[in-house]
Amino acid sequence: MKTFLIVLEAIIILILLFFMIRDYVHKKVLMKQANLIKKRRMDLDDIDHEGTDSLAALAGALNVIKNNMLTFLESTKSNVVVLSDAIDVLSNGADLNREGSQRIAESLNNVVYKVEEQLELVKSCLDLIENNTGKMTEIDDSVTEIGRLLAETVESCKNGVSSMEKYENNMSTVSEKLDRSEKILEEFTDKINEINEIGAFIVSISESLKMLALNASIEAARVGAAGSGFAVVAKEMGVMSAKTQQGIGTINEILDNVIESSDQVTKEIQNSVEMFTASRKEFDAISASFRAIDQQSGVINDKMQLILTEIDDITKNSVVTKERAEQAYVTSEEITSGTQEISQVSEQTSEVSKTIIENVGNLNSMLDGLEQLLRQFTTAVEPVSKRTGKKIKIGVFCIDDNDFWHTLRRGVIYAKKELEVHGAIVRCSFFPAWGDMLAQMPGLMDRMMKENFDGYVLPGFFVGTIEEKIQEVLKMGKKVFLLNDDTTDKSLRNAIFQQDAADAASMAAKLLANAIGKKGNVLVVEASREMVANCIRSDAFQDALDQYRRINLDLIHGDIPEDVAYKQLAEYLAEHPNTDGIYVTTGMGAACARAVEDSGVNAKLVVYDHTQEIFQYIKKGYIAAAIGQDPFSQGHDPVVWMYNCIVTGEALPSEYMKCRSSIVDKTNVDNLIEV
Repeated sequence: MKTFLIVLEAIIILILLFFMIRDYVHKKVLMKQANLIKKRRMDLDDIDHEGTDSLAALAGALNVIKNNMLTFLESTKSNVVVLSDAIDVLSNGADLNREGSQRIAESLNNVVYKVEEQLELVKSCLDLIENNTGKMTEIDDSVTEIGRLLAETVESCKNGVSSMEKYENNMSTVSEKLDRSEKILEEFTDKINEINEIGAFIVSISESLKMLALNASIEAARVGAAGSGFAVVAKEMGVMSAKTQQGIGTINEILDNVIESSDQVTKEIQNSVEMFTASRKEFDAISASFRAIDQQSGVINDKMQLILTEIDDITKNSVVTKERAEQAYVTSEEITSGTQEISQVSEQTSEVSKTIIENVGNLNSMLDGLEQLLRQFTTAVEPVSKRTGKKIKIGVFCIDDNDFWHTLRRGVIYAKKELEVHGAIVRCSFFPAWGDMLAQMPGLMDRMMKENFDGYVLPGFFVGTIEEKIQEVLKMGKKVFLLNDDTTDKSLRNAIFQQDAADAASMAAKLLANAIGKKGNVLVVEASREMVANCIRSDAFQDALDQYRRINLDLIHGDIPEDVAYKQLAEYLAEHPNTDGIYVTTGMGAACARAVEDSGVNAKLVVYDHTQEIFQYIKKGYIAAAIGQDPFSQGHDPVVWMYNCIVTGEALPSEYMKCRSSIVDKTNVDNLIEV
């Protein structure tokens, strides 16, 4: 019995020694952690809650202090980025405002000068308009007189045309009579010709009588005395034939004279007809000219009437122009007065801009002080002070379509500002939509490769779309760091910066099991398994939940966008209203919480990411916990680490660079909800 007691006492002493040693070791860890926090080191892992209740409480308190400080410092860094951007915008705006005010003042002075010139011009225009109005009145009178004279001319032309028409009719009558006389002369000539023919016939008979008388004389002579009487007759017939021929000769002479005179008359009549015909053609030309003059006079008269109307309109317009010129004169005077006032306001605005610039300078000083204060705390990797002879160039590609990525973007910008001090160039390309990033990233990478960039940082889920570019970059000896999600082909990157997806999933399983009393029906809403992180989060959660024997597990695939995920979960809950817990593997937590709220099912959710909408659902009791994955560090750390590796030539501590996880639940959500 005594031996048993000794052994029991020894065992108790050993147990006490074990706990004392364990507490001592744990206390040393706590003291070391506390000293590091005292030295403003916040980049520490959480302390395990081991040892006595007091030590466990102390460890928990140190973890809370450290995590709260980290949250505060990274939030402050984010705000520094926002404040810096705002100061830059304000500074640029103030400079532009000042330059604009100066330009406005100069422009207004020029305007005043030009308006004064305009006033002089308007006055000159008024004088010219008044002078032109007088001249237009004179022109109006002259045109009226011309119109009267043209009217008289038109009337005279009409009378002349009427007389010409009468003369033309008379000439037509004369022409007809001349034609008739010519025909009569032709008939007279024909009759004379007939007389000539008769005379020729008589001459022929006379010749016959003469020959007959000669023959009779010869016969009478031959007969002798018996033919004396016949000889007397033959003699008388000869005498008569001679007288007949003599008379016919005289008649022929007379007829020849008549014919000659008739020919001359005919020629004269023909000449008269020809001259009359020519005169008639000239007369036709004159008549046509008169008619043309008559028509043209009518047209001219019409045009003069139109000119008179236009002159009336011009005169009226001149009056209106004069009135408007007078109004313009008054307006110019008002503009001159107004521009002087604006000039004074511009000068005042310029003074205000100077004040704004001074205030921006004060804000910059305050921002510098805030950044110096932040640099006293170690929250993440810091740029090395070592310099190289070349300018380091890093290209960053990132989506920017929700709160998570907005915060990650601020981490990138903060790293960019840190590295600018060291002369590095960080070219950031942020895209409002995934489609924009897919379309534009290859071309941007080509440009950066031509500019010999040293490294590239991008989300892992985009690597497969530009695999050839990544391979080309790596062959050139450049670095490729991924953030937020890994790629299945590890040869396409040098390192991955992300949350420890397996640890986060195990943590989520524990949180959800506790939220539903470690029993009931749990649904896993799994996003696309093309993302490596989603696969790990889903598989590790299911493995961790296997230890809870009274929990039944189910799984659905929830697709992005959020409205699709909402619809899928709503349909599932309608069929399974006894669902007790829901685990969402990616950024659809708020949509799934809305589906639970609208369905009326009493289910608790564990989700990822920290947004104001998720915080509100934690406050309402639908979301039991939200696991953060430190988006600020995911944006900041890969950029700074890449710079350090390029400058020092050293490798990363690990190709798997883990970012801090944090939990928001009902115990701390009130401090995070924006009022």
